[in-house]
Amino acid sequence: MIDSFIYSLNIVAPIFVIVVLGAVLQKFRFFGDGFLGVCDSLVFKICLPCLLFQDIATTDIASSFNGKLILFCCGAVGVSVILLCALVPIFLRDNAKRGAFIQGAFRSNAAILGVTLAANMFGDAGVSVIAMVLPVVVTLFNVFAVVILSIYAPADVKLTPGQLVVRIFKSIGTNPLIISIVLALLWQLLPFEMPLIVDRSLSYLAEMSMPLALISLGANFKLESLKGRIGTAVLSSICKTVLVPAVCMGFAIMLGFRGVELGIVYIIFGGPTAVSSYIMAKQMKSDHELAAQVLLISTLLSVFTLFVGIFLLKEFGLI
Repeated sequence: MIDSFIYSLNIVAPIFVIVVLGAVLQKFRFFGDGFLGVCDSLVFKICLPCLLFQDIATTDIASSFNGKLILFCCGAVGVSVILLCALVPIFLRDNAKRGAFIQGAFRSNAAILGVTLAANMFGDAGVSVIAMVLPVVVTLFNVFAVVILSIYAPADVKLTPGQLVVRIFKSIGTNPLIISIVLALLWQLLPFEMPLIVDRSLSYLAEMSMPLALISLGANFKLESLKGRIGTAVLSSICKTVLVPAVCMGFAIMLGFRGVELGIVYIIFGGPTAVSSYIMAKQMKSDHELAAQVLLISTLLSVFTLFVGIFLLKEFGLI
C-alpha cells in the first residue's frame, strides 16, 4: 500500500505544486497586466502544438497502433455524450446551462495534462500510447462540443444544420492542437528523420508547455467566481472527475484493458474539464460563467480524484 501511495503521490503532486505556485504568484501580483493572456496564447498556439507534434512525429505509430483502444475511447466519448444529453435536460431547464454542464462533464483536459501524466506514470511507453489516441479523442471532443453548444444555444444564436457543419469544420481546421497532430501524422509518411536542429528547437518549446500551462491554470483561479450556480457546477464537476471515469474504467476493465492501456483510458477520462471549454462556451453564447466554474471546481477535485484513482489502479495491480 505504501508503494502505491508513493507512486500516486509522485505522479500527481508535482503537477499541482506548479498549479499552486501559479496561484501564489498571482496572489502577490507577480504577473504583469496581460501576461496570463499572452501565456495562454503561447501555450495553446505554439508550445503545446510543438509538444504534440514532436511526440507523434517521433513515435512509431505503425508498431504501437492499437485499434481496440482507439475504438473503446471513441465509443466511451460518444456514449458519455449521449447519456448526458438524455439525463441533464431532465433536471436542468435552462438551455445555456445545459450546454455548459454537458460540455464540462465530458470534455477532458487530455491534451494539456494527459501527456505529462502519461510520462509520469509510464515513461516513453505511456507517451507513445497517448500520442496514438490523442488525435482521435481531441477531434471528437471538439466536434461534440460544437454540436452540444449549438443544440442548447439560445434561440437567437442557434445554428442551422449547414452552419453547424461549417462551425464543426472551422473548429477542427483552426484548432492548433489538431493542426499539429495532422502535420505530425503527415511527417510520419516522409522517408527521412527529423533534423537535429528542428528536433531540439521543438523540444525547447515543448518543454515550456506544461510549466506555463499549469502556472497559468493556478494564476487564473478566482474563488470569488464560484458565487452563484455553485450546485450546478459541482454536479457537472463530479460527473467529469468521478462518474464518467468510473463508468468508463469499469467497462475498460471488463474488456480486459490492463497496464499502460488502462492507465491511458483513466488519464483521458479522469482529468479535469478542458481549459478551452470556457472559451468555446463564451463564443457560442452558452453560460460561460458556469463553464468557468466547472473548469475551476473540476480542476480542484481532480487533485484528489486523480490521486485516488491512480492509487487504486496501482494497489489492485491493474497498471
